[in-house]
Amino acid sequence: MLCTFCNSARLDNEAPCPRCGAPSPLLANAGSPGTTMQWGNGAPATGNLAMNNQASPVMTQTSTQPQQQQQGKQLSLLPVPYQPQSPFMTMQAGNGLIPMQQPGTLSPALPGDGQDGAIYVPPMYTKPRAIIPRYRAISGLLSVLIVAVLLCTGVGYYLNTSGKLAAIRQLYGIVPPPSAKPAATAVLADPKANPDFGPAYSIINSAITNSRIDPISHASAQPANVFQVNQTIYLTYSVQRPKSPGVMAIKWYTNGSFYQSPTPIQVATNAITGYTTQKYMQPAEGMVELYWNDQLAIRLYFVVR
Repeated sequence: MLCTFCNSARLDNEAPCPRCGAPSPLLANAGSPGTTMQWGNGAPATGNLAMNNQASPVMTQTSTQPQQQQQGKQLSLLPVPYQPQSPFMTMQAGNGLIPMQQPGTLSPALPGDGQDGAIYVPPMYTKPRAIIPRYRAISGLLSVLIVAVLLCTGVGYYLNTSGKLAAIRQLYGIVPPPSAKPAATAVLADPKANPDFGPAYSIINSAITNSRIDPISHASAQPANVFQVNQTIYLTYSVQRPKSPGVMAIKWYTNGSFYQSPTPIQVATNAITGYTTQKYMQPAEGMVELYWNDQLAIRLYFVVR
């Protein structure tokens, strides 16, 4: 049999539980909880009690309430932990009675069980604490700033040493690119003053380069063999009376290489004079040749600076 209060094994009788002192469940059919039970050598043996031949102490349960009130009450049908218990009970041992306190009297009272008012719990603190302490927030911010400064310094050093920083500055117009210096050109020597003559010199016996000619007669007005870039060079020539018609051709050269040749001129047996022009866009050592029927007559030298 198990005790209904502490669930420990107990004898199958009407005596209180020897461990917690709770009344026996068999008292619901035996009478009121205020009766006195005795067991020992003279008590009838029931169930497992018959196996115990030794004398047992006498436990007497005494209620502090008047016996006249308990006799008129009916036994409660609630479980043992919820039944009204007597605050004290006595156990007879030897020649005296030992008072015992019911276990139910030691349990604290529940809130609202006959008590008025709410329970007030004072606050633990009045000022709310910060989620992150101030010193940790400041140290974290300083760490981020230090890492950012070190990173920027490293990136700047890399860009400066690799030359990419100057390229970025020039790309965004912060620093203009260095001005390109023109390549130094070699100083051209003065041209040969005397012309060269060929087999056809007897037909084309006069030719000269000029910087200016007479606009009416087209005769030479200012002979020259040194010119400037993009300046007009005038070539005047004279053809004597040939014995038979022929073709006069003019060829211009630049630094010893063929440059240009105007349309050849058909000449009859009469004498003619004329001129032609040419321009050089770059400095060069120039040369011009006059041919009669593919035979060299005169070769002139000049320079463009």
